[in-house]
Amino acid sequence: MALRTPPSWLQNGSHPAENDRLTTKAIWQTTGIVNATDLQITQNGGGNMSVNVSSGWAAIVGTTQANMGTYMAYNDASTNLTISTANPSNPRIDLVVITVNDAYYTGSLNNVSFQVIAGTPAASPTVPSTPANSIALGQIAVGAGVTSILTANITNYGTLATAPFMSKSAVAIGTLTYSPANALGTFQSSTSSYNQVILQNSNTGTAASADLIVNNNLSTDSTYYGDFGINSSNFTGSGAFNAPNATYVTATSGDLALGTTTSNAIHFVVNSGTTDAMTIATTGAITGNFVTTVNAQTGTTYTPALTDSNALVTLNNASAISVTIPTNASVAYPVGTQISFAWITGAGQPTISAVTPGTTTILSTGATAASPKLRVANSVATALKIATDTWLVTGDVA
Repeated sequence: MALRTPPSWLQNGSHPAENDRLTTKAIWQTTGIVNATDLQITQNGGGNMSVNVSSGWAAIVGTTQANMGTYMAYNDASTNLTISTANPSNPRIDLVVITVNDAYYTGSLNNVSFQVIAGTPAASPTVPSTPANSIALGQIAVGAGVTSILTANITNYGTLATAPFMSKSAVAIGTLTYSPANALGTFQSSTSSYNQVILQNSNTGTAASADLIVNNNLSTDSTYYGDFGINSSNFTGSGAFNAPNATYVTATSGDLALGTTTSNAIHFVVNSGTTDAMTIATTGAITGNFVTTVNAQTGTTYTPALTDSNALVTLNNASAISVTIPTNASVAYPVGTQISFAWITGAGQPTISAVTPGTTTILSTGATAASPKLRVANSVATALKIATDTWLVTGDVA
């Protein structure tokens, strides 16, 4: 076919709709949704054999023949789609699509419609093929005999339509004051205040976070990546990485290296302090405000907890005091952990022994090596974990 004339939108010109679609294809070159939140499949209410598809735009490249151009489909409100009855014996996978029918090329219909294409039930079901002139929005896992479709059964594909302005080899905003090597993107401005590039996830869910990810040649979705992120205000889980509002830097499948590449120190600051909480000098020397935690015990028995690692436990009672070191299976202190014990004034003499002798070994220069005593009031002894279930007690012992 030759150059198409008249061109689209010529004043008083007449041209086929296909020319307009070819113009649209110059903007949207591949099939996909226009915005990341468009046309999302969700559970219907409390769950039944239907799903909802949200409002939004899709660009659909015609595939019945060449040079059909790109159709634009718009859903202006949430639409409910019925899922057919589950097979009683085998699961299946259904495909949710939007299909354009154009009678100019084939058939008698001129419309756009949602379809739920039911997969074939099988022990290991496969996803149905996407029809011509269609966009696949996502798939639904329909279990054997189920009577409702839940969020966990829905996978949104989220394939974005691509445009020339979205696929440049490099993005440059402003002009840098130097010429960088191998830059995929540069951003420059000059302001007497700060400039910023913002990535926000405004969702308040218990697993919501915003993350900047870096990959290498071995990376997958779950291995070999670096992550700089922040958790939502309602994030839940165990440990510091899962705390609400926590900002984190992590490495997965590789080491995390933090430091300087020139002769410069590293400074750790908390609460906007004007004095460093800790400093690593250019020589590698570490200085800081190191405070030992003191755990004051006034009972006659005590078994150290994980929070006593590298802390001082004070012992004060009128009667004899029994300190028992737990097994590694009970409290997994890292090898190298130190716990100091101080006998404070009380008449009760502390003895340090194992919760489970024979499993945990206590070594010392005490009269009874496996159960040394602090020698006198105000004596201090330190228990040092030297192997998985072996502790060396050293200090003022008897």
